[in-house]
This record gives sequence, structure tokens and C-alpha cells, in this order.
Amino acid sequence: MRMTVYKLLQEAQQKMNGYAVYMNYQFMHFGVKAEPAALLTVEVEVGGERMNLEDVADVALPQDDQFALIPKEQDYLFAICKAVAQAHPDYKIKQKPMDEDSEESGEEESSDGEEDRYVLCTMPEVNDDRHDAGMDYVKAIYEEMTAKIDVVNAAYGAKIAKQLVGAKPEEMDEAKEELQKVYDQIKDICKSYREEKEKQIEEAYQDYLKKKAEAEQAESERQAARGEDKGMKLDLSQFTGKE
Repeated sequence: MRMTVYKLLQEAQQKMNGYAVYMNYQFMHFGVKAEPAALLTVEVEVGGERMNLEDVADVALPQDDQFALIPKEQDYLFAICKAVAQAHPDYKIKQKPMDEDSEESGEEESSDGEEDRYVLCTMPEVNDDRHDAGMDYVKAIYEEMTAKIDVVNAAYGAKIAKQLVGAKPEEMDEAKEELQKVYDQIKDICKSYREEKEKQIEEAYQDYLKKKAEAEQAESERQAARGEDKGMKLDLSQFTGKE
């Protein structure tokens, strides 16, 4: 295969792959699981200087759907909360004491008068509306990025054909097959990214429905119990003669 054609195939692969990677990055911004790459867009303003989140906080994952952002300096706490809220307004953000036991026991802050705190970010629950919005979002991003990949494929097909004007038919066929392999591989990757994100959303939605049903069942049982209590009181009044 000619060197120029080989370089064109490499370029095509890099550009198509770039769109696939960007598509997956966009998927991460619809928060279902806590994925650290989603925090790359968070810039924290400290003293008039914009800094990457990793420069001002350490990141931990206490739960699959939570980030714990531990400030390297307590003075960064408010700025971190503000930056995360701007980048991800759908996250549920709370300041929590580093010593969870002290919060549960009601103990006062540390001896210096201030208790160290961290930022806990929780992904929003996937209810009916969020489930539908998520599926629509994934579909739209997938179609946008795969359309761009189609454009790249067509453009490089034309460039390769131009380079091989007058070449032997078998050389043309080989180049076309290689470009098709690249295209098919990237499209398969995109499809797997989409399926994985849709699976995330669906699993979170089913978890929401399960918890909702359990809560409704518990409330129904509480109401039934209250009804039984009232019935018992009425029955007792018949024996005591009291209203």
C-alpha cells in the first residue's frame, strides 16, 4: 500500500476515534454513575485564578453514584461547591464533616473552633422524566457524532481515491477495505458506548421504581395499621361506654 494512502487511513482513524471518545465523554455528563472524567470540566476559582479541580481537591468514590471532594485547603470549600454546581447543576451537593461520627453523635466541632468538611456530590435519581430525558440525550449525541464519523469516512474515501487514480484495481480494493474496517470498528465502539450508557440509565430507573414501590407499600401498611388502631379504639369504647 502506498505511504500516502497509509497516512490517510491513519488520519481517518484518528479523527473517527476522536468523535467516538468525545461522544462517550458527553455521555458521562449525564450523571448516573460517578465517573471521574465528568469532573474534567470543573474549574475552581481561587483568589482570582482558575484552577483544575485536581489542584484543589482529592477525589474519592464512597458510592457508585457519589463523589467525595476533599479540599486540600479548607478555604477552598465554598469555591469547590460553586464550581461543581456551575459545571453540573444536576448534582446534589452537600458539605459534610470529615468526622462522620461526630455529626451522628451531635458532637461539636474540633478544638480550634472549626471542623474540617468535604463536598459530597450525589447523582440525581433517575425518575420517569429523567429516564426519558436521558434516553433522548444519548440518542441525540449518538446520532450527532456518528453523522460526523460518516462525513469523515466519505471525505477520506474521496481523498484515497484521488491518490489512487490510475492504480491497479486490487490496490484500490485493498484501500477501500482498510477504510471500511476502520469505519466499522469505530461504529461498533460508538454502539457499545451508547448501549452501556442506556443500560446505566435503565438500571438506575429500575432501581428508582423498586424503591418507589417499596416506599408506597410501606406507606400503605402504615395507613392500614393506623386504620386498625382506630378500629380497635372504637371497639373498646363499646365495652367501656366511653365516647
